[in-house]
Amino acid sequence: MQDLAVAFALTFVLEGIYYALAPEKAQSMMRELSMLDPEMLRKAGLLIAFIGVIAVVMIKGG
Repeated sequence: MQDLAVAFALTFVLEGIYYALAPEKAQSMMRELSMLDPEMLRKAGLLIAFIGVIAVVMIKGG
């Protein structure tokens, strides 16, 4: 459970750094994402989540 908390905290750190260093780029990306078809966003989100799960399994050695 502690690993999950650390993962969430690192997500906040990485996103915060991105918004701090490139706020204009972040806004531009959000505008572009808002124009995409919701189904495409859903599929992209599932793919990214799947890749993340595979990465965690590989890193944890399970």
